[in-house]
Amino acid sequence: MKSTLAFATLVASVFAAAEVNDVSVNGTPQEDRDGIIGLTRNSTCKNGGKMEMVNVMLDKDEHPDALQLLSRLGRALDDDGVFAVHDNPAWTVIQMNATEECMKVLDGMAEVSVVERETKVQSFVTQKDTAPWGLQRLSNEAGASGDPQGQNFIYSFEDDKLGAGVDVYVIDTGVRVSHAVFGGRAVEGFSFEGTAADGDGHGTHVAGTAAGQRFGVAQNANIIAVKVLGDDGSGSSSNTIAGMNWVINNHIKRKAQPGFVGSIMQMSWGLQTIAATVDQAIEGAIDQGIHVSVAAGNDGADACRISPSHLGGANSAVVTVGSVNITNSVSTFSNVGSCVDIFAPGEKILSAWNVGDTVINFLSGTSMATPMNSGVMATLMQADPAGLGQNPAALKAKLLSMGRKNVIGGNLRGSPNLLLSNGVDGKVPTTSKRSAEERRTVTGSPAAWAKDMVTNLGQRWVIESTDSPVRHF
Repeated sequence: MKSTLAFATLVASVFAAAEVNDVSVNGTPQEDRDGIIGLTRNSTCKNGGKMEMVNVMLDKDEHPDALQLLSRLGRALDDDGVFAVHDNPAWTVIQMNATEECMKVLDGMAEVSVVERETKVQSFVTQKDTAPWGLQRLSNEAGASGDPQGQNFIYSFEDDKLGAGVDVYVIDTGVRVSHAVFGGRAVEGFSFEGTAADGDGHGTHVAGTAAGQRFGVAQNANIIAVKVLGDDGSGSSSNTIAGMNWVINNHIKRKAQPGFVGSIMQMSWGLQTIAATVDQAIEGAIDQGIHVSVAAGNDGADACRISPSHLGGANSAVVTVGSVNITNSVSTFSNVGSCVDIFAPGEKILSAWNVGDTVINFLSGTSMATPMNSGVMATLMQADPAGLGQNPAALKAKLLSMGRKNVIGGNLRGSPNLLLSNGVDGKVPTTSKRSAEERRTVTGSPAAWAKDMVTNLGQRWVIESTDSPVRHF
C-alpha cells in the first residue's frame, strides 16, 4: 500500500517532470514483467542537481523488483551513488543518492512506499553516578532504597534458565564480545564497517544489562552485536535499516535450528524526527515474529515525537521504555507520554564496559532502562516459547500485565504508571543486609566487588569511573 511521507523540505508533489514512455510492441502498449507500464531510462534520476542520500522503501504488494526499478531510473547497483539493496520477506530498501527531482519521481511510483532522506541516529545516555540496583527493583515488590552503591541488592527469579535460547540483537555501537560477563554467549553479527567491535562502550554496557552474568537480567540469552552506530555513539537511518535487514534474515535462518526460542531487537537509540522508513522496517520485523524494545529518549519531552519511540503505546507491538531512579520517580531526563509503555530502572546502572574484559562502568539514561526490559522479555519468551517466543503482541500484553501499577512518582505527563517486573516478589526488605547466598542470584554491592576484586565469575573487576559521560541527543 502506498504511504507517502511528506518531507519538511520537499514539496509534496508527485507531478514533477519526468521522462515517461510506454513500452510498446507494434504500437501496442505492453506491461513490464511486474505488471506495471515502465519508465524508460530516466535522466532526471541519473544526472544533474544536488545529490542526497535517500532510503527508498518498496511496496511488496505492488510486486517490486529493486534492480528493475533502478534500471528504469537509468541506474544500476554498481553505479556510483547506488549503495545497497536490502531485501527480506518483510520489505526491500534501496539506498542511493538522488536529486530532489528524482525523489519526486520515486515518490510518484506505485511500487515505492516511502522515499526519505537519511536521518541521524543517536544513542540515549545521560547523567552520571553509580550501581545496578535495578535487578532488585524488577524482582521485588518493596523495591530498593538507600545508597544504590553502598547496600546489598538481591535479584530473585523462578527459573534459572534465564532466557536460554533467546537471541538478543543489540543494535548499537557494537559489543565487546570477549567481556567476562558474556561467558562465550556473545558474537559479532552485522557491522556497517569492518568489525562489530565497540569503540564507544554504549553497546557493551547495554548488552551487559540485558544478558550479562552478574549484572544482567537474562543471564543465559545469546547476545548478537549489530553495529549501526559509530565510536561517537551516532549513526544514520541507512545503517540502522541495513542492520535490521540482516537481523530479519538471520532470524529466519535461526527458526530452523534446534533450541531456538525467538529474537529481540534491543534498540537504545533514537532519531531526531519521525522516519517512516525506519518505522516500516521495525514493523516488518514485528511481522516476522521479532520482538522490539526501544528507548523513550532523554529529552524530558514527549516520546511520540521521534522514531522509533513513537511506535510504543497503542501504536504497535513495540515496547517503549522510560527511566526511573531508585526512589521510583521518573528520571528528569526521561521522555514520557502516551507512547511510553513502561518504566524501568535507568539511573546509576553498573554494567560491562568496552575497554577491557573485566572493566565495568556506571551509566544512566533510557538506554540503560531499555535492556532491563529486553532481559525480562527474554526470560518470558524462554518460559513460554510456544505462546510468546515469536508473538510480539502477546508478549507485550504479558509484559504490561505483569508491571507493578501505581508505584511511580513524578510527572508522568500521560505515561502509564507502570513499572517493569519479572513477575517475582523476592520479599526483600529495602533495608536488607542479607548476604548474596540467601538468594538464587544477586547483584550485591558493586562498590564492594570492585574494592575486593572478587566475584562469583572468578574475575577481578576494574571500575572505569564513578561518573557517567553526559550525552544529550
